[in-house]
Amino acid sequence: MLRISSDLASGLFWLALSVFICIKSAEVEIGSIRSPGSGFLPFWAGVLFGMLAMVLVLKSLIKKGINERPPIIGNVKWNRALVVLGSLYAYAILLQKIGYLLATFGLMILLFCVLERPKWWVGIASSLLTVSLTYLIFYKWLGVQLPKGILTF
Repeated sequence: MLRISSDLASGLFWLALSVFICIKSAEVEIGSIRSPGSGFLPFWAGVLFGMLAMVLVLKSLIKKGINERPPIIGNVKWNRALVVLGSLYAYAILLQKIGYLLATFGLMILLFCVLERPKWWVGIASSLLTVSLTYLIFYKWLGVQLPKGILTF
């Protein structure tokens, strides 16, 4: 019986998906760097994704011997997964009420400090950096309207 490793199976799946994305992107006009069409970004993202999938496929084919891994579902830490799902649900509800800055900072504190448990100052600094950079990039630079909530700038 032919045994296919999980890396090979997932690599082939992602390779097929990237080929599909490239074909569909080419159908709607790719364009050029100076004049990109609507398929430009998806096409090149599909190409990059396909190259990464090919690396995974080749790596799994070159491996000597079969290294069976335990099932993916068995390695899940369900309590953490449920906390993340619950916090994302709460984030979605609180985002409009308390605003982007506070809701995102709270989510990052939960994810960085509570779930990962680094030194407290690393978690707070990472949370502040994440919120600050995303605010600057999306609100200031790209002009995306973010929920203001309690804090208004």
